[in-house]
Amino acid sequence: MFKTLLAKSAKKDKPAQTIAEHTSELIKQWDLFCKIYPRALSEKDKEILLLAVKYHDVGKANTKFQNKVRDITERIKDLLPEIAEIPHGYLSCAFIPIDDLLEQYSEEEVTILILAVYYHHERAEQNFDDSPEELEKELEQYIPMLIKDFDTFNTTKDIVIREEPVFDYEEFTEREYLENSNHLYHFVRIKGLLNKIDYAASGGYEVEIPPGNLPKKMEKYFDDNNHTRNELQEHLYAHQQKNHIVIASTGIGKTEAALWWLGDDKGIFTLPLKVSINAIYDRLIEKIGCEKKNTGLLHSDMHAEYVKRADDQDLDLITVTHAKNLSMPLTVTTIDQIIDFVGLYPGFEIKLATLSYSKLIIDEIQMYSPRLAAFIVLGLKYITDMGGKFLIMTATLPPIFVEALEELKVPFVKPEKPFLKYNKNNEMIKRHYMQIVERDLTIEEIVKHSLNRKVLIIVNTVMKAQQLYQEFRHAKIKASLLHSRFISKHRQKKEKEILRLGDRDCSDTGIWITTQLVEASVDIDFDILFTELSDASGLFQRMGRIYRERDYVENSPNIYVFTGDELPSGIANHTKSVVDYDIYMQSKKVLLQYNNQLIDEQTKMDIVEQVYNREALGEECKYMKIFDETLKWYKDLIPYQEEQKPTLRDIQNQLVIPYTVYKDNETEIEDIKDRLSEKLQLEERTNALIKLQKFTVPIATWAYENARKRKNGEIFSTIKVDCYTEYPIITYKYTEELGLIFEHDYDALFQ
Repeated sequence: MFKTLLAKSAKKDKPAQTIAEHTSELIKQWDLFCKIYPRALSEKDKEILLLAVKYHDVGKANTKFQNKVRDITERIKDLLPEIAEIPHGYLSCAFIPIDDLLEQYSEEEVTILILAVYYHHERAEQNFDDSPEELEKELEQYIPMLIKDFDTFNTTKDIVIREEPVFDYEEFTEREYLENSNHLYHFVRIKGLLNKIDYAASGGYEVEIPPGNLPKKMEKYFDDNNHTRNELQEHLYAHQQKNHIVIASTGIGKTEAALWWLGDDKGIFTLPLKVSINAIYDRLIEKIGCEKKNTGLLHSDMHAEYVKRADDQDLDLITVTHAKNLSMPLTVTTIDQIIDFVGLYPGFEIKLATLSYSKLIIDEIQMYSPRLAAFIVLGLKYITDMGGKFLIMTATLPPIFVEALEELKVPFVKPEKPFLKYNKNNEMIKRHYMQIVERDLTIEEIVKHSLNRKVLIIVNTVMKAQQLYQEFRHAKIKASLLHSRFISKHRQKKEKEILRLGDRDCSDTGIWITTQLVEASVDIDFDILFTELSDASGLFQRMGRIYRERDYVENSPNIYVFTGDELPSGIANHTKSVVDYDIYMQSKKVLLQYNNQLIDEQTKMDIVEQVYNREALGEECKYMKIFDETLKWYKDLIPYQEEQKPTLRDIQNQLVIPYTVYKDNETEIEDIKDRLSEKLQLEERTNALIKLQKFTVPIATWAYENARKRKNGEIFSTIKVDCYTEYPIITYKYTEELGLIFEHDYDALFQ
């Protein structure tokens, strides 16, 4: 017989942990969770969750599991070798005193408890009906040890387990029970939070970090800057427990308004672009006074961003862990990190359970693809059904989102009038005088105008941005270039430079050529914009970077919109177009009615209503078709019908190292590669990987596959880190000035 009953085997840096020790750690995390968010669960559900915590690993008290987590010298003879190992969650249920619990709790509560324990790890269904008696006897022999171990901790000594384990719980484990939405939501709360607590206890981190008194920080920030809440901020502050859709001018202070709405509740702040997310995170830390230890940054490049902000210290892995597991009171993230639970795939419960006591902020919803937008709409249905709250805020809201939310009966407040930005004289601020130019955007068109100011040029594709930059260079006019195909090291430097020039207090002048990378929520203020048309909504986001908080009093345009001799770059009547072709054409048609006019904020919102109109776009509009079809498919989804997480990003990327970057840094890259081949501590390994990723650039997976298939030397070699991670070295031309240049692919015309 074993001397102890283990829940976890010994690791390099951790001793083995008994079932009682592990359960005790979970109970501490349960207690912490209930203290930090006392209203997240009803009192009865707190009890059900505690019971799930207590019983979830009891089934590990069996010979096969105990042998598995021990060194071979400590194993004992398995008396049931002909029976395959049964998942411990299934066995745990045999220890639960069901009849006793049914005297204290309803049948639904007991069913949810057993379902949560039974399915707390997703395992393939296994039939053990042929030998229940042998298995019951096998479990029974460990009960005295379990009771003795539980008695050693104050937290576990009251756990009541059956003296004779019985497999009599089959009627409580039918998944069809969850096809009722009320049962499903109840199960998601208990099972999702059981997983959240279990992961925290196993990983040695806090399940939740206490809120950092955000309201007090906001008051200080406003006092220090002599601000008072404007109409938008006051509206959201006064209705903190409602769901909201607000349409408001760019530059009106939407971020601050969202923080006033959030109060001291748990918040998840989502934006479409990583550069915007990084900027908001820095603003929270540097200006609002939020602390790094309780403010999370979560996206696919988060490690590199944390290293940049580590103040010459090593990366704090606990902070990263808290951010990844949504344990911070405030997390800034991309929506795809959050909303994939809509697929109801095995394991989706933890995110939805977390969102059930959180507030979700969605900035600039119109920037998402139709598929992702449909996911957001459905996600808000689930979140609000479970008690979570949301705030959608945007300068331009296509009406289809409101229509879809209303159809799903999602509750929300939406003021009839938008919140508009006013000047010091309390007049609607006028910032943008727009001229439509039905020609290609070229350097000749730009140099007709005075360039001795802050000039922003935004085009639809990287290729177009590179072409324009080269034309400026040949004309010996200094310009800077920023797009998504720079290696991480160079891109970070460029982002810092554009933010410096775009600062309101910076009096320097300059020219920046960019793509949609700076389209939304990047707090820059330039004087004049030359842009290709993508769609009306995108155009107004681009305008938001010009005269951000200033009245424009000149009688000449400060916004030039180019629609191309035929079409602008990246626009075509096929699926690779950067925006839907029908929406582009409708945008152009409506915008031409406002040519050579001052465009105020109300007019922009009216234009968006005219463009994103089902009747105007017609039944064949691809955007509408994808939105509707996605909504229909996932709305009717049965829980656990899908085996995998849905893929939310329409374009998947592969990180590659340009050949010239590799040659210029060969010694350092090879040293890092050698180091990664050694057995390193997690922190050392993470830091080495981040250093390596500074030399990488993301390219679309299709572009990488095309380069790989051509077999003409475009893939020079590969830096292989492990079985799952490798960085191909690609021979495409790369310079710090231009970034990576696609020379072969027709599809690059749309990237």
